[in-house]
Amino acid sequence: MGNLLKTVRNMIIRVLVLFMVFVVAIYVFARILNQSTPNTSETMADATFPLVYMQNDDVSYNCLHGYAYEMDVNYIRDTVTILDSSHELDIRIQPFNTNIESVSYEVLTLDGSESLENTSVINLTEDDEGYLEATLTIQNQVLLNQEYILKIQLSAGARNIYFYTRLLLEDGLHLDSYLDFVTGFYAKCVNKTDQTSLGVVVEPDDTTGTSQTLASMDIHDTVAQLMWGSLNPSIYYKPTPSLVDINGTTASFVLNYCISAVDEEGITCLYRVKEFYRLRYTDTRVYLLDFTRTTDEIFNTERTVLESGGINLGITDGDVEYMFDEDKSIVAFVQENELWTYEINGGKLSRVFGFLQEEDMDYRDFYDQNNIKILRVGTNGDVWYVVSGYMNRGDHEGGNGIAVYYYENSSATSRELLFVRTMEAYDSLKLDVDALAYLTDDETDCYILLENVVYRIDMATGEYESMITGVNNGCYTSSGSNRYFSWLAEGERYNSQTLCTIDFETGEVREITCGTAERIRQVCYMEENLVYGVAMLSDIDSSAEGSEVFPMYMLTIVGEDGEVIKEYSPSNAYVVGVEQSNSMLTLTRVTKVDGEYAETTSDTIVSTNTEDSVEYGVSTETDDVKQTVILLRVGTTITDTNPQVVTGKFTSESGSATVEIPANEDKEKLYYVYAGGSLDSSWPTAAEAILRADEMVGVVINDAKEYVWERGNTEDEASISLDDIPEIVRTGTMDVDELEAAMNRDVVDLTGCTLEQVLYFVSEGKAVIAATETGSVIITGYDDYGNLILLNPGETETYYYGPNDSLALFEAAGNRFVSYLNTELS
Repeated sequence: MGNLLKTVRNMIIRVLVLFMVFVVAIYVFARILNQSTPNTSETMADATFPLVYMQNDDVSYNCLHGYAYEMDVNYIRDTVTILDSSHELDIRIQPFNTNIESVSYEVLTLDGSESLENTSVINLTEDDEGYLEATLTIQNQVLLNQEYILKIQLSAGARNIYFYTRLLLEDGLHLDSYLDFVTGFYAKCVNKTDQTSLGVVVEPDDTTGTSQTLASMDIHDTVAQLMWGSLNPSIYYKPTPSLVDINGTTASFVLNYCISAVDEEGITCLYRVKEFYRLRYTDTRVYLLDFTRTTDEIFNTERTVLESGGINLGITDGDVEYMFDEDKSIVAFVQENELWTYEINGGKLSRVFGFLQEEDMDYRDFYDQNNIKILRVGTNGDVWYVVSGYMNRGDHEGGNGIAVYYYENSSATSRELLFVRTMEAYDSLKLDVDALAYLTDDETDCYILLENVVYRIDMATGEYESMITGVNNGCYTSSGSNRYFSWLAEGERYNSQTLCTIDFETGEVREITCGTAERIRQVCYMEENLVYGVAMLSDIDSSAEGSEVFPMYMLTIVGEDGEVIKEYSPSNAYVVGVEQSNSMLTLTRVTKVDGEYAETTSDTIVSTNTEDSVEYGVSTETDDVKQTVILLRVGTTITDTNPQVVTGKFTSESGSATVEIPANEDKEKLYYVYAGGSLDSSWPTAAEAILRADEMVGVVINDAKEYVWERGNTEDEASISLDDIPEIVRTGTMDVDELEAAMNRDVVDLTGCTLEQVLYFVSEGKAVIAATETGSVIITGYDDYGNLILLNPGETETYYYGPNDSLALFEAAGNRFVSYLNTELS
């Protein structure tokens, strides 16, 4: 018995010793492993850059965000700062925790080709709130009513931080009255006060009272709706007005701010708000010409965000960026510029990426010049995604470009794979990245579109090459995943015969051609299937630049393998426009009678995957307080009630490549429409841009940043001296090439624009050549009764022509107009 007990005791001791050895071995192995591959996961570094504010009579406006390096000023157009006749400009700097050692400023011509002044600030003082204040004295080289670039440089230790704004020298612009209006308007809405004064400035129409959403409001909404309906908001972070455009009669502002409101669960929800104001000053009061407001709820997992019908995103618009994995068990989505993933009924909701700081939010958090695009979602919850634009904080704080990330679900960490530095402004960059950003499955190559060029970037070395050049506006499209990209080889919207498609995974390029008497163009992709159209050359009307007609007698849908899936060829009708919505194409059609096109009934093409679009994607539901809220449907009933919420971190020192791609000097000549305080669209012709700007109550800018056209800034009367009209214009020729060669100035074909629209050019001192049935006339002016002042080609005497007769005269000739700009041809 004693021997048995001794044997058992020895066995127990031996097991304990072996267990202790095992534990020690595990500990030592872990220490060795950690020494060789340290855990470097961490939260994104807080923002450190200061902010710079312009001052107008002690009122701050134009909050400027700093760049980590000098930018190409040709891409700067965010704000405009007013310099009055004193040539003194007060600025205010919010340093946060940055020790600012010195401040200097430089005034440059709008294209950056010439520096007019470069001066150091001598007197920098600190106020009671810890802000730094200075007065910039601008010398007399700047000209009245001409825009420049003001660059402010802050030196903080070993780094320089650069801030940019346009600068305009002009008195009498009534900036103080405009600032009073916009700050008063938003405050009255939030505080629900002075309903009567708000009722005077809004413009009711037949849509008034029909809106049931707080996500998007405008000047036609009721005052009660503009006062946030049943929502009872409080200011969480107040706005600093941004002046984006101003002239002698109108001004445009953008306000970005944050409000909070307690929901029915007692949870405080935050909402990011962006407002756009277009104003006109008169001696009696300031008029509100246009107003829009967008509201986006910040995704807050403290409230009930998972409902049986889907993920409740709250107040936001329906254009939600989301993507499922191939098994549809995981969904990644972006809400208010934060990337989240949800394991459907798997009990986990993960915040992958977002610039919002969790504590001590400030204006840097609400700077919206960046965007998130989801590239791919793995079945294990891993996500590949792109962040483009201005980097609010983190390793690339103050940088501008495209960051490619990989998120590992198991460790809840993101790792940077690539950073592409570019000078392209955010608005344009977003359009390019939305069109094409693709990472191959093996992560060896990344393909992006930048300024009319498709680049291939080697992920390992950072080397890049131009894969496709001359990718002009309106001449390309990409598939839903961006794996397939199609473009017109000739780069001409109405005169191309070859449509190319590349598969970025295999590198294979396929060509689709049409007959010599036909022309081809891409239409869109329905998921991964290409849709293209063919028109007969004899049917195409390209006589008027900007008003071309491309009547397609056939649409063809081609699968990923290049095989034809469907052909659509209506009898006695042509397709001239296609609008894509979810899984359906709506076709605008015309018929041809006696050589003229007349609109007929529309038609539709529906995808075979309509069932998925019903079960998955965006839907809406109503809420007593929030009105319309957005649900993201996930294809099944959600049963999770209390998911684990994970906050992702970042792996530092990832060794990712950083690439700097220079500006494309040969990019397509474009006209840019700015509306609502940002870039709305870009167009190859001035006429198309003007028509869009008129619709959107905006302005048109060319590549030289010259104002081409402005809605609501035409003088009541105008007259141009014949001595100020170029000789070639007085000949009445409408040949654009001939006019440009003689004047060395940018000549614009305005065919298709209305007479009212083209009179803006006369108001700006530029004569307009107008076609008549018997030739042409030159419009040299007009009076406040609508009478035109006309000049016949080759003559020296002008004459008046009545408004109704003028309309009839030009409409009979097809509203064909030509004018010119100040921009010199290079």
